[in-house]
Amino acid sequence: MTVRETIQLILDRGTTLAQPVAIDGMPPMTFSSSVSPDAASDDEIRALRAYLPDDVREFWATTRTARLFEDRQYGQWGLEILAPQQAASISRVRTHERPNDFCGSDLIIGRFVGDSDLLVIRCDASHPDFGHVLVALPLDSRPDWYEASDSFGEFLADYARSGGEKFWTKIK
Repeated sequence: MTVRETIQLILDRGTTLAQPVAIDGMPPMTFSSSVSPDAASDDEIRALRAYLPDDVREFWATTRTARLFEDRQYGQWGLEILAPQQAASISRVRTHERPNDFCGSDLIIGRFVGDSDLLVIRCDASHPDFGHVLVALPLDSRPDWYEASDSFGEFLADYARSGGEKFWTKIK
């Protein structure tokens, strides 16, 4: 499944992919997904000065940002995929703040709503883990981060099929 097809699946069937989640004594969480109507420009993507995997380029050529499986009632669940400029900015900040954990070739492409986990893409084409997707944990060092997928496209498809569940916590 292409990134574009996965995005369309989420938009078309998102409410059936993510079942409402009951919370003790409160109405169940229900989820929605949205994407920006415009794509990122080639100039925005080039400004990253990173060697990007093709599936990341395809995402930004389709839409600039997305909010996936976001909890509409409580705002405590979901994933925000960042625009290229936001991704570059947060990546620079985190690399400066945590130089022992983040590499200069890491690109933070998303952040999870309601917690401090970050979605990281490995953008060093000279390494065998080029394109892999990591979930950076706020208090844990890099060896304890989750490797969620071998590619962003695969991650996005698995995330869609799981209805926005953190499937990677079950595979580590």
